[in-house]
Amino acid sequence: MNALNLTRINNQSPYNVWQTSEEDFNFESDFGVLYRVSFRIEQTIWQDGAYEFSIINQNHRASPNDRKLRETIFCIIEEFFTSNPEILLYQCETGDNRQAMRERLFLRWFKEYEHSDKYYIKVSEIIAEEVANYTAMIVQKDNPNLEAIIQDFDEFVGFFQNKPTENNGQGNG
Repeated sequence: MNALNLTRINNQSPYNVWQTSEEDFNFESDFGVLYRVSFRIEQTIWQDGAYEFSIINQNHRASPNDRKLRETIFCIIEEFFTSNPEILLYQCETGDNRQAMRERLFLRWFKEYEHSDKYYIKVSEIIAEEVANYTAMIVQKDNPNLEAIIQDFDEFVGFFQNKPTENNGQGNG
Protein backbone atom coordinates (compact mmCIF):
# COMPACT_ATOMS: atom_id res chain seq x y z
CA MET A 1 0.00 0.00 0.00
CA ASN A 2 1.26 3.44 -0.85
CA ALA A 3 1.55 5.69 2.18
CA LEU A 4 -1.44 7.82 3.05
CA ASN A 5 -0.84 11.53 3.46
CA LEU A 6 -1.76 12.28 7.07
CA THR A 7 -1.58 16.04 6.50
CA ARG A 8 -4.21 15.82 3.73
CA ILE A 9 -6.42 13.66 5.94
CA ASN A 10 -6.20 16.09 8.85
CA ASN A 11 -6.82 19.12 6.63
CA GLN A 12 -10.26 17.65 5.82
CA SER A 13 -11.12 15.49 8.83
CA PRO A 14 -13.18 16.87 11.73
CA TYR A 15 -11.27 14.57 14.13
CA ASN A 16 -7.49 14.57 14.47
CA VAL A 17 -6.10 11.37 12.95
CA TRP A 18 -2.73 9.90 13.86
CA GLN A 19 -0.86 6.96 12.39
CA THR A 20 0.16 4.08 14.67
CA SER A 21 1.67 1.79 12.01
CA GLU A 22 1.97 1.64 8.24
CA GLU A 23 -1.54 0.16 8.08
CA ASP A 24 -3.29 1.67 11.12
CA PHE A 25 -4.78 5.10 11.77
CA ASN A 26 -6.40 6.19 15.04
CA PHE A 27 -8.68 9.00 16.15
CA GLU A 28 -10.79 9.78 19.19
CA SER A 29 -14.37 11.04 18.96
CA ASP A 30 -15.94 13.81 21.03
CA PHE A 31 -17.62 10.99 22.99
CA GLY A 32 -14.30 9.44 24.07
CA VAL A 33 -14.49 6.53 21.63
CA LEU A 34 -11.06 5.54 20.34
CA TYR A 35 -11.21 4.24 16.77
CA ARG A 36 -8.65 2.40 14.69
CA VAL A 37 -8.98 2.30 10.91
CA SER A 38 -6.86 -0.41 9.32
CA PHE A 39 -5.89 -1.44 5.82
CA ARG A 40 -4.56 -5.02 5.58
CA ILE A 41 -3.48 -6.80 2.42
CA GLU A 42 -6.33 -9.11 1.37
CA GLN A 43 -5.51 -12.03 -0.93
CA THR A 44 -8.60 -14.20 -0.57
CA ILE A 45 -10.12 -13.10 -3.90
CA TRP A 46 -7.30 -11.23 -5.68
CA GLN A 47 -3.59 -11.96 -5.46
CA ASP A 48 -2.70 -8.29 -5.25
CA GLY A 49 -4.32 -4.89 -5.23
CA ALA A 50 -6.93 -5.54 -2.52
CA TYR A 51 -7.06 -4.41 1.08
CA GLU A 52 -9.35 -5.30 3.94
CA PHE A 53 -10.68 -2.14 5.49
CA SER A 54 -11.61 -2.26 9.20
CA ILE A 55 -13.14 0.19 11.63
CA ILE A 56 -12.51 -0.90 15.21
CA ASN A 57 -13.96 0.64 18.36
CA GLN A 58 -10.86 0.04 20.48
CA ASN A 59 -12.23 0.93 23.89
CA HIS A 60 -15.67 -0.61 23.25
CA ARG A 61 -17.53 2.50 24.36
CA ALA A 62 -21.05 3.24 23.13
CA SER A 63 -20.91 5.24 19.94
CA PRO A 64 -23.84 7.60 19.46
CA ASN A 65 -24.85 8.89 16.03
CA ASP A 66 -21.82 11.03 15.20
CA ARG A 67 -21.62 12.84 11.87
CA LYS A 68 -17.95 13.68 12.53
CA LEU A 69 -17.18 9.94 12.78
CA ARG A 70 -18.59 9.33 9.30
CA GLU A 71 -16.77 12.35 7.87
CA THR A 72 -13.46 11.22 9.39
CA ILE A 73 -13.88 7.69 7.99
CA PHE A 74 -14.55 9.08 4.51
CA CYS A 75 -11.54 11.41 4.69
CA ILE A 76 -9.40 8.35 5.36
CA ILE A 77 -11.09 6.34 2.56
CA GLU A 78 -10.66 9.24 0.11
CA GLU A 79 -6.97 9.46 0.96
CA PHE A 80 -6.61 5.70 0.51
CA PHE A 81 -8.04 5.94 -3.02
CA THR A 82 -5.99 9.07 -3.80
CA SER A 83 -2.83 7.12 -3.00
CA ASN A 84 -3.97 3.61 -4.03
CA PRO A 85 -6.20 2.73 -6.99
CA GLU A 86 -6.94 -0.67 -5.51
CA ILE A 87 -9.93 -2.46 -4.02
CA LEU A 88 -11.26 -2.16 -0.48
CA LEU A 89 -13.11 -5.02 1.18
CA TYR A 90 -15.08 -4.31 4.30
CA GLN A 91 -16.56 -6.95 6.58
CA CYS A 92 -18.88 -6.00 9.42
CA GLU A 93 -17.73 -7.23 12.82
CA THR A 94 -19.75 -10.21 14.03
CA GLY A 95 -18.71 -10.53 17.68
CA ASP A 96 -21.85 -8.96 19.13
CA ASN A 97 -24.46 -10.02 16.53
CA ARG A 98 -24.91 -6.40 15.38
CA GLN A 99 -23.40 -6.93 11.93
CA ALA A 100 -26.70 -6.33 10.06
CA MET A 101 -27.08 -2.96 11.81
CA ARG A 102 -23.47 -2.06 10.93
CA GLU A 103 -24.04 -3.02 7.30
CA ARG A 104 -27.14 -0.79 7.07
CA LEU A 105 -25.32 2.09 8.77
CA PHE A 106 -22.29 1.84 6.47
CA LEU A 107 -24.54 1.76 3.37
CA ARG A 108 -26.51 4.76 4.64
CA TRP A 109 -23.27 6.64 5.27
CA PHE A 110 -22.09 5.81 1.77
CA LYS A 111 -25.37 6.92 0.15
CA GLU A 112 -25.18 10.24 2.02
CA TYR A 113 -21.50 10.76 1.13
CA GLU A 114 -21.06 13.70 -1.23
CA HIS A 115 -18.59 11.82 -3.48
CA SER A 116 -20.40 8.47 -3.50
CA ASP A 117 -20.88 8.73 -7.27
CA LYS A 118 -17.11 8.10 -7.68
CA TYR A 119 -17.38 4.61 -6.17
CA TYR A 120 -18.95 1.28 -6.88
CA ILE A 121 -20.01 -0.45 -3.68
CA LYS A 122 -21.52 -3.89 -3.45
CA VAL A 123 -22.63 -5.58 -0.25
CA SER A 124 -23.27 -9.30 0.04
CA GLU A 125 -24.45 -11.54 2.83
CA ILE A 126 -22.61 -14.78 3.48
CA ILE A 127 -24.00 -17.31 5.96
CA ALA A 128 -21.27 -19.20 7.82
CA GLU A 129 -22.09 -21.57 10.66
CA GLU A 130 -25.62 -20.10 10.80
CA VAL A 131 -24.27 -16.56 11.30
CA ALA A 132 -24.95 -13.84 8.73
CA ASN A 133 -21.77 -12.07 7.68
CA TYR A 134 -21.83 -8.92 5.57
CA THR A 135 -18.98 -8.08 3.28
CA ALA A 136 -18.67 -5.08 0.99
CA MET A 137 -16.44 -4.27 -1.93
CA ILE A 138 -15.57 -0.64 -2.68
CA VAL A 139 -13.89 0.24 -5.98
CA GLN A 140 -13.49 3.48 -7.88
CA LYS A 141 -15.88 3.51 -10.85
CA ASP A 142 -13.06 4.61 -13.16
CA ASN A 143 -10.99 1.50 -12.34
CA PRO A 144 -10.19 -0.03 -15.77
CA ASN A 145 -10.73 -3.53 -14.34
CA LEU A 146 -14.08 -2.78 -12.69
CA GLU A 147 -16.10 -5.43 -14.58
CA ALA A 148 -13.58 -8.19 -13.85
CA ILE A 149 -13.36 -7.12 -10.19
CA ILE A 150 -17.15 -7.29 -9.83
CA GLN A 151 -17.21 -10.71 -11.50
CA ASP A 152 -14.47 -12.04 -9.20
CA PHE A 153 -16.32 -10.73 -6.13
CA ASP A 154 -19.62 -12.25 -7.29
CA GLU A 155 -17.97 -15.62 -7.92
CA PHE A 156 -16.33 -15.57 -4.49
CA VAL A 157 -19.59 -14.70 -2.72
CA GLY A 158 -21.49 -17.21 -4.87
CA PHE A 159 -19.15 -19.98 -3.73
CA PHE A 160 -20.14 -19.38 -0.11
CA GLN A 161 -23.81 -18.85 -0.86
CA ASN A 162 -24.01 -22.13 -2.78
CA LYS A 163 -21.83 -24.34 -0.60
CA PRO A 164 -22.39 -28.01 -1.33
CA THR A 165 -23.79 -30.14 1.46
CA GLU A 166 -21.52 -32.61 3.24
CA ASN A 167 -22.64 -35.56 1.15
CA ASN A 168 -22.59 -33.46 -2.05
CA GLY A 169 -26.16 -34.48 -2.80
CA GLN A 170 -25.32 -38.18 -2.95
CA GLY A 171 -27.35 -40.80 -1.17
CA ASN A 172 -26.03 -42.86 1.72
CA GLY A 173 -26.20 -46.16 -0.05
